Amino acid sequence: MKNATRFLIFFLCLASGITAQNPGLERRPGEIIIQVKSGVRLETALSELNRNAPGTFSLKKDLAKGWGMYLLQFEENQDNSTSMLSLVRRMPSIQAAQWNSKVQERSVEPNDPEWWRQGDMTLINAPEVWETSTGGITLNGDTVVVAVLEKGALLTHPDLAPNRHWNWHEVPGNGLDDDANGFVDDFGGWNPQTQADDLGTKGFHGTAVNGIIGARGNNELGVTGVNWNVKLMNIAGMDFESEIIEGYVYVGNMRRIYNQTNGAKGAFVVATNASFGFDFERAEDHPIWCAVYDSLGKVGILSVGATINSNVNVDVQGDMPTTCMSEYLIAVTNITKSATKVQGAGYGSTSIDLGAPGTDTYSTYNSGSQGNDLPTYNVIGGCSAAAPHVTGGIALLYSLGCEPFTSDAVTDPITCARRVRDVILNNTEPNATLDGITTTGGHLDLGNALDGVRELCKGAKVGPLEFTEVRTQAGGDKMRVYYQTPNFQPYTFRVFNMLGQQLYEQKLTPLQFSENYVEFPTTDLPVGVYVMSIGRGDVVKSRKFPKI
Repeated sequence: MKNATRFLIFFLCLASGITAQNPGLERRPGEIIIQVKSGVRLETALSELNRNAPGTFSLKKDLAKGWGMYLLQFEENQDNSTSMLSLVRRMPSIQAAQWNSKVQERSVEPNDPEWWRQGDMTLINAPEVWETSTGGITLNGDTVVVAVLEKGALLTHPDLAPNRHWNWHEVPGNGLDDDANGFVDDFGGWNPQTQADDLGTKGFHGTAVNGIIGARGNNELGVTGVNWNVKLMNIAGMDFESEIIEGYVYVGNMRRIYNQTNGAKGAFVVATNASFGFDFERAEDHPIWCAVYDSLGKVGILSVGATINSNVNVDVQGDMPTTCMSEYLIAVTNITKSATKVQGAGYGSTSIDLGAPGTDTYSTYNSGSQGNDLPTYNVIGGCSAAAPHVTGGIALLYSLGCEPFTSDAVTDPITCARRVRDVILNNTEPNATLDGITTTGGHLDLGNALDGVRELCKGAKVGPLEFTEVRTQAGGDKMRVYYQTPNFQPYTFRVFNMLGQQLYEQKLTPLQFSENYVEFPTTDLPVGVYVMSIGRGDVVKSRKFPKI
C-alpha cells in the first residue's frame, strides 16, 4: 500500500497546489505574498496577523485587484525569519502564503565572467539557440570548422586555443605534404606570405574577430563566442589580393578533400570570414577575387564579408568584396546594440544583405610591443565586428540536430549551403533603419533562424506540458503517446493502476526537430482504467486511459 499512499498524496498535492518552498531561493527580506480566503477582507486578515504574529504587518501592494492577492511587509529579524511563513499559513483567514522570491531565469548563459558585457549576443538571440546547441559537430558527426582570414591572430589566447583547428592528417615540420592537399606542413592552418602555418602578425584585429566567432564558452574565462565549441582555421598573412586568393584556395581544397574522402581527410569548413576589403572598389575590377566565392560555394562553403565603415551606398560608389555578386557571399553592415544602423557603415539594396552588431563589441584581444602576444580582452568596433557574428551564426546552425537540414552537407554541399544561407537571410529581424538599403531589410536573429530550421524539419511544438494524442498500436500490444513540453529538458513518463501502484517508468528527453512520443507495452495489463503521467520536478501532467 506504500505506492498507493504516495500516489494519492501526489494527486492531493496537485489539487491543493501546496508545495514546500525551496529554502535556497533568493528572496526579498520582510515581504510575504498572501491570498485571503473568499469573502475575507484584507483588514480582517491584517488584524488577525497582527494579533497572533510577532511584529507588525502592513500592506505594501495590492497585487491583483479582486483576486485577494496582496504583498505584505513586516519587520523581519533573525528570531522570526524561519517561523514567520508557517505561522502566516496557519491563519484562518489566509488561503495561501509564500515568500517574495526572486525568479531564476531559464535561459542558457555561459559562466564566463565578462559575459555581462556581451549585449551583442543577446541582440542576435544567441542564447535562444544555445538552449539547443552551442556548436561543435553536426548530427552526422562532422566537426564544424570556420576559416578566419586575417593578417594574424593570437590563437594561443587561452579563450581561443581550445577551439583552434589542427590538421591532424599532416605531420608538422617534416617537410612533406602528408595529406596530399597541395600544401606542406600545414598543421596549424596556412600563411601564404611565409608558405607555412604560422600565426602571422598577431594584431588585436584578428584575435578579436576569432573571439566573436568562437571564443570557448562556459569555461569560466573571459567571453564567449557565438559558438562555444567550433574549430577556428587560421589563414594568416592577408595583405595583398594574391594572398587572399591563395588563402581562399587553401580553404576550398580542404573542404573539397573532405567531401571526396567522406571526412577521412581535409576539413569540414562551412564558412569563411573576411573582415577586410577595399573601399570604393568595384567588383568588375576584381573578377578573380569575386570568382573565388562561387568556387567555395560549390564545395559547400558560405563566405561572409564586412562592408565599408563609411555611410555610402556601395551599389553606387563601390566596395570590395561586398559588391561581388556571388550567391555564396553574405555581405554585412554594422548596427548598434540597440539595433540601429551605425551612421558610419555602408549600405546597398543590391549588395548588402543584413546588419549585425559591431559597435563596442567586447571580445578576445592582445596587446604588447613585443610581437603583440599578451592575451587580454577589449572592445572592437565597426563592420569588422559585425561580420563574424553572421559567420559564427552559420557555423552554429550546422550543429543543430535536424537531419533534413544538414544531413546532405557532404553528399550535396551546394544544396546544403544554399539552405543554410536562406535560413539566415529569410529569418532576419525586421529593422526600420535597414529597410530599403539592404536585401533583407533586417538584422541577424539566430532565434528566428532556429524557428526557421524547426519549421523546415517539422520540429516539435513547444507549449504547456500536455499529452496531445494517445494511439493504440496495431495488434493492441502497445500504446503510443504523443506529448509536448515547454522545454527540452529530461522528463519522466510513468503508468499507474487505480491503486496508485507504478507499473511502468521511462526517462524521456524531448527532441526539438521531430514529433515527441513514447511507446509502452500493454500486453500484460488487465482490462481496466489506468493513469499515465509525465513530469519534471514538481510539474506533472496526468491523464486516464482505458485498456479494453
